[in-house]
Amino acid sequence: MSTRSRRRSGKSPRWLLVLVALAIAGIVLVLLMPMLVMNWVRGYLQEEAFRGRMEQLFGTQMRGEVKLAPLRWTGDEVTSTEAGVTTANGWQAQLDGLHLTLDWNAFRQGKWRTVGAGVDSLKLERLAAPVIASPQAERAVAGEDWTASSSIPAWLRRYLPDETEMDGLQVSRFSLLHPGPWNLRDMHVRVGTWRQGETSFQATVEGGLVETPILLPAQLVPVKLNLTRASVRISREDVHLKEATLKWLDAGEVTARGHLRPQAGTWEATAHLKGIPLQECLTEDWKIRLSGNVEGELNALGSTVLTPTVKGRLNLREGVLTALPILDQLAAYTGVERFKRLVLDEARAEVTSTDSRKTFEKILLKSNGLLHLEGQLVVQGEQIEGNFLLGVTPETLKWIPGAQQHVFTAANPSGPAGMLWTPLRITGTLQAPREDLTARLAAGAGKAVLDVPGQVVNQGSELLLTPVLGKEAGALPNEVLRGATDATGKAVETGVKLLEGIGGGLLGK
Repeated sequence: MSTRSRRRSGKSPRWLLVLVALAIAGIVLVLLMPMLVMNWVRGYLQEEAFRGRMEQLFGTQMRGEVKLAPLRWTGDEVTSTEAGVTTANGWQAQLDGLHLTLDWNAFRQGKWRTVGAGVDSLKLERLAAPVIASPQAERAVAGEDWTASSSIPAWLRRYLPDETEMDGLQVSRFSLLHPGPWNLRDMHVRVGTWRQGETSFQATVEGGLVETPILLPAQLVPVKLNLTRASVRISREDVHLKEATLKWLDAGEVTARGHLRPQAGTWEATAHLKGIPLQECLTEDWKIRLSGNVEGELNALGSTVLTPTVKGRLNLREGVLTALPILDQLAAYTGVERFKRLVLDEARAEVTSTDSRKTFEKILLKSNGLLHLEGQLVVQGEQIEGNFLLGVTPETLKWIPGAQQHVFTAANPSGPAGMLWTPLRITGTLQAPREDLTARLAAGAGKAVLDVPGQVVNQGSELLLTPVLGKEAGALPNEVLRGATDATGKAVETGVKLLEGIGGGLLGK
């Protein structure tokens, strides 16, 4: 073999080895590239420039301005003492004690993934006046990409993850404040897993206080509810309150559901009431008269431009009506002691509330074997107007002269059988209600006196009037009693005047 042939055969293995070495080096470089990129990213994230890029990124996403305190890295965990966010639509957020951990295993799989993210305190507040859009917000509207203008080398960007995941978020103390009367304070919030591309996220809220504008007659301050637990789904377009359980005064329970559309400025909610103590809703003078627990369901609709409308039904459980002058008088006149402490076996109504007007329809108050009241009541500010049908058993009227013949003469085909009925009208104010039944009972009694023959009046007038007037009947002058038998209108008027003070009025006025 010639010398030239031996040289050619000696060089071929060396070139082959070089090619193999280059191939191996390329493979190793490809395999190590994610690690090299990850190490570069680790270093970049700890640079001060990264904090500025994060402010720009979040400002872009939130269409506002973000201020982030210096970041501190401990291994893969990053913390920041505080952050502030102001959006162009008038919201301001203050965050304290931020912390999260980056999952580098997910980074190798092409994902940005945070683990154990949390905030010690988050206060979200709606400003009374909108703010001027910041340059960050304007760039967000223009669609500027923060990575395109960052210091990350162009060749490196293609190795960066293009997906983002958040393995939950916890806020130890969350408050949502608004210029209006509705506020949330000191709640614990847990946000579920979120992945890039998802338009909403799930959150669970526990503890804290819900401040409302509801001011009850017996309360000096608006109602505040203690939140037990709530489940919420939030997106840019709306907020769904799946279910919330709240307590009031450690006794009543409210279960609520709702839907809020911030962009449209509308909302709707449903509340189920259970075990609400009625005495906490009444004025001091009515606390000793009426007791029980309120149950029912209310539906509310509202918007930023319209007054909320509330509709629903209410039931009173274990209701008791007592300490009313008319009840004591009825017990004395009829001999039925149950009137002194009237147990309401059934008490319900349908309610509609708009601004200062409240309408109670399909009212039903029933005490089995004693009375039945049904009708409607309208409350306009302090003024009240109600129209009812009152039914009682015949036994309750036998000692009230003329009541059955002249007063309880109305028909109520839909009412319980065997009861006597009369219309009842209530007017006046919440503080000074008036009714028309007392005067009609007095007129009926006067007519009954006129129907009695003169000799009966002369001989037994005291016996006739004692059940109505009590001891005062024995002191009436005989001339007055004789005048009550006159068949003229003046005599009728005289009889009415004698008896119209019965009980001082049904409502004690």
